[in-house]
Amino acid sequence: MNDPRLIDDLLEGFPDLATPQEVGDLLRVGIVTINKWMRSGHIPSIRAGLRVNRIPKKELREFLLNADEMKDPDAETKDEDKEKDSA
Repeated sequence: MNDPRLIDDLLEGFPDLATPQEVGDLLRVGIVTINKWMRSGHIPSIRAGLRVNRIPKKELREFLLNADEMKDPDAETKDEDKEKDSA
């Protein structure tokens, strides 16, 4: 678990409902990564239309607190590919 005080400092002044782009800019990752995390349920989001998603600050905070414990879905896919190749 990450330090809650550092997370709170990072999110100070951040919007209560952020766009995926705002979250990506904050975390210095691409929008594709944020969308992947939303689809996989790692970052819960609110759907406000066909192409409109918002990420609640509360959910982002929770994600950041537990991010170091998150499994990388890409790593699992790579491991499966390696097993197929060696078989």
